Amino acid sequence: MNYRVTLGFLVAAAILAVLVFGLDKFNIGPTPTANANATSTTTAAQQPQIFSFDDSKVTTFLLRQAGQSVQVDRQNGTWVVDGSGDVANQASFNSLVTRMSQMKATRAVDNPGDLSQYGLDSPNESAIATLDDGTKYQLDLGNKTPVQTGTYAKTADAPAVYVIPDQFQSDLERLVADPKQPPTPTPAPPTTTASPGAAVPDTGTPTP
Repeated sequence: MNYRVTLGFLVAAAILAVLVFGLDKFNIGPTPTANANATSTTTAAQQPQIFSFDDSKVTTFLLRQAGQSVQVDRQNGTWVVDGSGDVANQASFNSLVTRMSQMKATRAVDNPGDLSQYGLDSPNESAIATLDDGTKYQLDLGNKTPVQTGTYAKTADAPAVYVIPDQFQSDLERLVADPKQPPTPTPAPPTTTASPGAAVPDTGTPTP
């Protein structure tokens, strides 16, 4: 038996044991926080940023859908329907503008090619936000994905095609159909209930 070979194995095993002990003792290597950050970074990388602008600087918001359109203008902090002067649905328009200002896609389409297969060669729906300095941001919407996992979308000035959640399209269509602020419900009048044992009003003595 070759004692040198055996001794070499023993020395290598001892070194390996020391390394394992040291790594465990001093917590060397990927920590749970590092792993979480790596997962977060990977998830963020899979959600491309479409827009990033200050929603508070949007002065005009135009929505188009199937030949119809509605524009709202911000006047003293209040959205007003252009043309009619009606107060617009504040909560819904604020929500849509805010989501568009930081819009992220669920994913990007690799090598999109012909835009007609996504319904984006001549989009039927779009949202256009105009800022106080005249800058415009336009999001065009196309068809839903074949497995109904989202809606195809793109910006007006770039060929990239993205998939975004369906909710944005649904809210756009709802606001085009009815942009006005819903009426405040009228509270029902209070009802008076007689308490048990309450005296019955005297209506007078019956006439014989």
